Amino acid sequence: MRYNDFKDLKLSSLGFGTMRLPMFADGSIDYQTGAEMVAKAMEGGITYYDTAYRYHEGEAENFCGKVISRYPRESYILADKLPTWLCSSIDDAERIFNEQLQKCNVDYFDLYLLHNVDEETWPNIEKLSLVDFLSQKKAQGKIRHMGFSAHCKPELLNSILEKYGDVLEFVQLQINYFDWEYMDAKALYDTARRYNKPIIVMEPVRGGMLASVPSEESRRILDKASDEAGQSGASYASYALRYAEQLKGVVCTLSGMSEPDQVSDNIATFSGPALTADQMNAISEAASKLKADIIIPCTGCNYCYECPAGIKIPKIFSWYNDAAAKGFHWIWGSLSAEYEKLGANGKDCLKCGNCESHCPQKISIIDKLQEIVRKNEELKSAGE
Repeated sequence: MRYNDFKDLKLSSLGFGTMRLPMFADGSIDYQTGAEMVAKAMEGGITYYDTAYRYHEGEAENFCGKVISRYPRESYILADKLPTWLCSSIDDAERIFNEQLQKCNVDYFDLYLLHNVDEETWPNIEKLSLVDFLSQKKAQGKIRHMGFSAHCKPELLNSILEKYGDVLEFVQLQINYFDWEYMDAKALYDTARRYNKPIIVMEPVRGGMLASVPSEESRRILDKASDEAGQSGASYASYALRYAEQLKGVVCTLSGMSEPDQVSDNIATFSGPALTADQMNAISEAASKLKADIIIPCTGCNYCYECPAGIKIPKIFSWYNDAAAKGFHWIWGSLSAEYEKLGANGKDCLKCGNCESHCPQKISIIDKLQEIVRKNEELKSAGE
């Protein structure tokens, strides 16, 4: 495992994210499998663990408190986040922060972030002086280092760092080779670098899309590069993770793992060879092809989970992107039948806008759901 220095801490280059823990069919966390994954992660040298108040509908922090806190406190670095959109007052922030400490079973957080900072949440953060709130917690010894995760435009990121760059010690950004130009990732990265801010990378495999790569041509390009580098069989996830890791200023790359095998593969990635120049070129070529295939830039973060109609939006978007990459034809079965298995869909949409207000990717979800309804009708008519 490779490590990076950050302030007084040594961070494992690979971070264990708790947004996609293994689950049972009813949506509850599979604690036994999750504990096996954490044990494998600890053994493999992962020291950085990341959670948040709303991950797994509030249960991820409990997982940290029951599983990760079993290990000696000095053996792991824990990062948590303040859900600023749930704060209407400083009292709310205080209550949530204390609840997080209790759920995670710790006396302090090594890193603590303002969560999901964007153009909509920032005014409330300023109004409540939440940066000062974090500073007070740091002075009390309940936070070792403070920063923020950003899903904003480069202009806002620049304004934040210009004003608070002396107290906000790091920034967490969505960086992957698909989003490098498609979603302003390069511009955000360059902004953070101008202020010399250490960067934590989130969504390096874009919600799993870059681990499966829904484009046959993109997969062929990466496989060819692996063979030529003497790394036949290298996982697609390893390309995405190494791409993020090699960027200057990146001190940790998070991976939201769901299976023990993913932990093993990722540990091997961060203990193995870096990308070659030819592999970097292959990534660029594969990304260009993937952009032509992909339809909806959903990362599967599930911030839209509070849909009153019960629509599983990320699952529908994942189905659609996968179907698009197959040319809307699946030789082994019916795409429309698979769509029907997803349950409530765009036909059930109330058009309340709740999902769009929480979407970090700023997707026009309501319109996209209706597009998918129409496409599904086409597929059914064509017998697909």
